[in-house]
Amino acid sequence: MLLQFPLLVLAGTVLASSLPPRVRAACATINAHGLAGLLLCLLVSGFWMIPRALDQALLSPQMELAKFATLLAAGGALQLSWRGAGTMIQTFFIGNWAWMTAVAGLLYQDVSARLCNAYLLDEQVVAGRGLVVLAVIMPTVLVGLLMMRGGLAANPDAPMTAD
Repeated sequence: MLLQFPLLVLAGTVLASSLPPRVRAACATINAHGLAGLLLCLLVSGFWMIPRALDQALLSPQMELAKFATLLAAGGALQLSWRGAGTMIQTFFIGNWAWMTAVAGLLYQDVSARLCNAYLLDEQVVAGRGLVVLAVIMPTVLVGLLMMRGGLAANPDAPMTAD
């Protein structure tokens, strides 16, 4: 979960960056302000945090294929949506993703029973800690990048503007 999922999303962003302009324009017609693509990313990442889904991906070749396809699609949607979203929507998306990821990570750590049948309890705790770390690091890095880009004002009293 902590290595394969981010790499699949990253691969999806790389694949989407090589799409022809005609396909990118067609995607843009249903992705106003990046909302549809970012919502897809949240739904996919939320689904694959469900322990039952992780178990099924290990037991069923169809679910494993679905995992690869949906995570690649989420990466593609992220690449096609991010710039068009603007700073306010990007911040909202990152905040929601971080909150969801942190909560899942805390649940993975705090539950004394195994949530995933395919993983040991100590692996579950490690995955939970990793999710919490990701939930802290990703927004911090992205906010830093937005500030360097000038998208977020360095002054906390300054209003955020949409791009």
